[in-house]
Amino acid sequence: MDFEMTPEQQLWKNTVRGFAEGELEPIARKIDEEWERIPDEIIQKMAELGIFAVTIPEEYGGMAMPGEEMQYAMITVHELARGELSMSLPVYTLLCIGWSMLMVKYGTKEAKEEILPKVASGEWFLGINTTEPGGGSDLANIKTVGVDKGDHWVVNGEKAYISGVREANERGGGHLTLFKTAPELGYKGATFAYSPANAPGTSYTTYRDMGRMGLSTGGFVYKDVEIPKKYILGEENRGFYVNMEGFNVARIVVAAACLGGAEKCLEISRDYTKQRILFGRPLANFEAISFEIADDYAQLEMLKLMLHKAAWMVDQFNQGNTSITYKDINKAVAICKAHAPMLGVDIAKHGMMYHGGFGYTRDTPLEMALRGTMSYVVGAEGGYHVMKIIIGRDYIGDEAVPYRGT
Repeated sequence: MDFEMTPEQQLWKNTVRGFAEGELEPIARKIDEEWERIPDEIIQKMAELGIFAVTIPEEYGGMAMPGEEMQYAMITVHELARGELSMSLPVYTLLCIGWSMLMVKYGTKEAKEEILPKVASGEWFLGINTTEPGGGSDLANIKTVGVDKGDHWVVNGEKAYISGVREANERGGGHLTLFKTAPELGYKGATFAYSPANAPGTSYTTYRDMGRMGLSTGGFVYKDVEIPKKYILGEENRGFYVNMEGFNVARIVVAAACLGGAEKCLEISRDYTKQRILFGRPLANFEAISFEIADDYAQLEMLKLMLHKAAWMVDQFNQGNTSITYKDINKAVAICKAHAPMLGVDIAKHGMMYHGGFGYTRDTPLEMALRGTMSYVVGAEGGYHVMKIIIGRDYIGDEAVPYRGT
């Protein structure tokens, strides 16, 4: 049992933190309020640092450390979120590096050679595209359909609440998309494939979000879109399972972003309550304040340990460690995804309350962190209550699952 990062991991953590504090923190508010996008020069600096390459092997232009990809992704996103509390840039990054892991594992050689070098270099965006107007967590009942036409599928349908729709169109790239190729088989008839954003017949729209203003959210409409079979991940009609494995990866980096932001917000609150004088003494001298900060810190540290374990488990599973089961990973990841966003929102909210009226203004970054983190409480990579269903299902058994029962 070893709780220490390797020297290489620690060096990478320090490198990304230095970049986040020096390059991102000074412009976070502008990304959220003025620009409402991530500047191209920032993406380029991140690419030069190797941030988009941490899960991609060298043969595809990356710099992945074999057997530690998930841990490096977790470290990267955690540190970025400390510097960019709106969550726009951490989410942009976690999508690219998280779903690259799945393409490395399940993509065809032709697709990997075409797509991964451009993601690693920051030239292209890579996202996930499964949610539909009827819901996101119930992937078994998606309505988008792909008809087999030999070397490609013709896809028709609609996707909603998708991150990066504008970025993929403007910068290049696309999204990994789930669609039914054998609708009569239910979830066993779904296929998972890469869909270029500029594929003819694809149109998109954007929504006005509460937070994360530097990263677009929107929807796609597919009208007779041809998706070549070279873009498949895994096998035809096995896409549901590949997609769900990808969500375990995505949920880890989502939790990392939420905890990185929470850690920074808690430090802001700690420092403010130590110097803010009220009734002749520091605000931190009141137990109502110090005890709540202590509780938040304890929960943060516990969740960080759980997150490190979950990331390690994914890496070990991918390396063939048979002592770790897919069910074990499901539980660990669901615990992180259920509680990290909630804690992030709570810590930001508590900090706003310590700051009083000042906390309600945009002169502190706390409200920006709350708005950004809230996106992962309400949904995105699996809602809070869905995570509880997963934990109950895999710990208690079928008796705890409404759609199975006894």
